[in-house]
Amino acid sequence: MQTQITCPNCQTPYVADVYQLIDVGRQPELKQLVLSGQFNLAVCPNCRASGQIGTPLVYHDPAHELFMTYVPSEMNLDPMQREQIIGRLVRQVVEDTPPEKRRAYMFQPQAVITLQTFMENILETEGITKEMIARQRKQSELLRKLANADKDVRDYLLKDNMALIDETFLAMLQSIMEAASQMEDNGQLVKLSNLRAKLMTETPAGRRVEKQQIAVHQFNQAAKKQGGLSAELLLSHVLANRDDDGVVDAIVNAGQGALRYNFFSLFTEEIEKEEKAGNLAAAKQLSDLRARLLKIYDQIQQQTRQVMTQAAETLEAILQAPDLETAVRANFEQFDDAFMYYLASRIAQADQQGQTDMVQALQHIHTLIVREAEGSVPPEIQLLNAMLEAETDSERAQILEEHPELVSAEILEVLDVVQDQVLQTGQEELNGRLETIKAMIAARL
Repeated sequence: MQTQITCPNCQTPYVADVYQLIDVGRQPELKQLVLSGQFNLAVCPNCRASGQIGTPLVYHDPAHELFMTYVPSEMNLDPMQREQIIGRLVRQVVEDTPPEKRRAYMFQPQAVITLQTFMENILETEGITKEMIARQRKQSELLRKLANADKDVRDYLLKDNMALIDETFLAMLQSIMEAASQMEDNGQLVKLSNLRAKLMTETPAGRRVEKQQIAVHQFNQAAKKQGGLSAELLLSHVLANRDDDGVVDAIVNAGQGALRYNFFSLFTEEIEKEEKAGNLAAAKQLSDLRARLLKIYDQIQQQTRQVMTQAAETLEAILQAPDLETAVRANFEQFDDAFMYYLASRIAQADQQGQTDMVQALQHIHTLIVREAEGSVPPEIQLLNAMLEAETDSERAQILEEHPELVSAEILEVLDVVQDQVLQTGQEELNGRLETIKAMIAARL
């Protein structure tokens, strides 16, 4: 359903979608929406402020026989109000289920007291146990302490909590760095970047991740040298790193575009060569690896179908909206690379079919998205992007000349952080441009 909301930040009234009944047997996409944290999330179309909408919830997952109810305590509903709302939603689930598929658990839904328990129960159906969640809480607390500790305390914390620092911990750190960058918290961003550099060299997990990054860099450089991805190139790098599953997974993730039928056909030929040569152990190792990569390929295909379905539903909702500009703002969080790819494919399809009106409508949506995206980028970042895209130093100097108010010491700190990340991925050409830009800004300061 939809509800009217007034933004507490800028007082703008707007309409937001609110779900009270989550039946993932009928709408499986809602489960990922809940787990992603985007569920019942209201985003102001004017100032982009966001917040979770508190509402009674009924969750039904027939595949795992999970049936839960949750009412936020802050709503202060009396027992009769709770019973009316929850009872209506529970009855709807039962009535929407064919009689032959109704089970005993559906007549005794589990009432949970906290949203944390609600989420934990859903995560357990994904194989994420309470112990795993507790570990991530410890990792989050350790990360908070490390980010604000001085050198001596940090060294002690690392030594005493080395078991908590794994790939998940590093991913959490990267996520916080990205959030700090978006919020333009340059001081925190520098601290986190220094912490990440230390972890990458002084922890086993960091060294594993660094090894993966080096392998991916070598793969990307080889692809660039030959003019693009190919099944042969992907296979050669997979075989060269066959003894390290983590490195193989990182390379396959980087080369997903070449993970196709031809890749597996070539892989089979390699296995047959080992078998003919009498290297049965090597053939067995490659057969097991091929089977694992086939599972990864199937997962990628399934995820792609889900993402494209979501993109299609979002685009259709925008097309049906009475005001395209308002609809684009309301759905701005949904506009990722997958959505833009789907939008481009729809424009091309409509153009091929001679649907002029549809082409114009879709192109207008594209223009609105680009305009909204540009407006959400801080002016300092826009300045840096413009300088990076400039072809010559004279053009970069002209850009600086036109925006003297944006030149500051903070931009240099941001550039340092960006350079560290660029160096880790081995993008020498981009690093050279960053060096030039940094020198030009420093000279003006």
